[in-house]
Amino acid sequence: MAQHFLDSRPGTLALFDNGLFLFDLKGKIVAESPYRPNRRGRDISFREYFKQTVATGKPHISAPYISTHTPGAPAVMFTAPVLDKQGKMIGILGGSLNLLHDNFLGDISRTRIAETGYLYLITRDRNLIMHPDKTRILKNPTPKDSNPLLEKAINGFEGTRENINSRGIRHLTTFKHLHAVDWIVGANYPVSEAFYPLQRIQLYFLALFLIGATITYFVVKLMMERFTAALVRFADHVRNISDKRGEQRLFEHGLNDEVGTLARTFNTMVIAEEQKSEELFYTSTHDALTGLYNRAYFDSELARLSRGRQVPISVVVGDIDGLKNCNDTWGHAAGDALIASAAGILLDSFRAEDIVARIGGDEFAVLLPGMNREDVEMVLGRINKSIEAALPVHGSCRLAISLGNTTCDNPECLLDAFKQADLQMYLNKAKHKELAEISSCNYPY
Repeated sequence: MAQHFLDSRPGTLALFDNGLFLFDLKGKIVAESPYRPNRRGRDISFREYFKQTVATGKPHISAPYISTHTPGAPAVMFTAPVLDKQGKMIGILGGSLNLLHDNFLGDISRTRIAETGYLYLITRDRNLIMHPDKTRILKNPTPKDSNPLLEKAINGFEGTRENINSRGIRHLTTFKHLHAVDWIVGANYPVSEAFYPLQRIQLYFLALFLIGATITYFVVKLMMERFTAALVRFADHVRNISDKRGEQRLFEHGLNDEVGTLARTFNTMVIAEEQKSEELFYTSTHDALTGLYNRAYFDSELARLSRGRQVPISVVVGDIDGLKNCNDTWGHAAGDALIASAAGILLDSFRAEDIVARIGGDEFAVLLPGMNREDVEMVLGRINKSIEAALPVHGSCRLAISLGNTTCDNPECLLDAFKQADLQMYLNKAKHKELAEISSCNYPY
């Protein structure tokens, strides 16, 4: 009858893949499913999970042990007392998980954070319960002091820090203690992936698996479904984060539980990394003195527009006159102020979509998609008026800029147009017999 009871529950057998068991109060096996011959009556009273359940009369999750039902396999036993109508314990029901199989605990070892990050379960005596490398499960314990942050976690630490694991790899590591059993969930995210700035952001970060206390196998099933659903949703979110943009990359979890704590930690990391990437991108594409685009970004936009179809495209090239004399007479601070003044006038004169760049020490260039020659001439007129109205720098250095421009109707000729505008700028510079006076610097240009 007991054997039939266990065999008639395929759903529970699917959950506990190392067998269902019924023990009497002496620790003898009354029935087990799947059935194994010559095992009924075997004494398991020496097992920790049997002693603990008998002593407390409450459900228990065992420490990892080596199974005899599946000889040599590492396993964990979930037990619940069987009570009669008067509430007296008359037996113990057990469900065992094979730690090497693909069960709900195995989902932890299969979860990936980004490309090589992973989750694992470990006991306070350093025995691995779940790990992507199944050869390490319940084998030799992790050596003491080989993982500094793990030692702190064993002593009660919870949180995220940078850490070097037992294999010498630097990670962002998170530890969380489970409430229902004295295990620790660890999440390792390689620092080399977490802080790689300009690569497509693949922050596949931490997941936390909370195992609730088991009263009966029905309660175990319900609690596992609840926690597993949230973790699976989080794992799916992390797995697909490379396809998400903006706020879609943040994980929403309204409950104030362990998964909620993990979600908030994960979201904080995503936001911080996004801000760092934006800062790095700005630094790599802008000139520090003027705030204009730099030469590298200008060249990349020149190449991009030359492959496009948007016409006409105009190019303006400008060069500050007399910058060397200003530097020699009044110092480089005056020269820098003159460059900044020129940059401000150029930036104010063009549209937001135009690419205004400082491409050399005193040389500027502008790409104007969709602007014809007549419109460019109008803009240059405004620039010249702004230059004339500009106040002298350091009381004496007056701003003067030689400009050249051209317009092309064939994007493939954009590089030639840039060279033509540059040549025109130098011709205009040569035609200038005299630039505006710099108040204590009178010299020919």
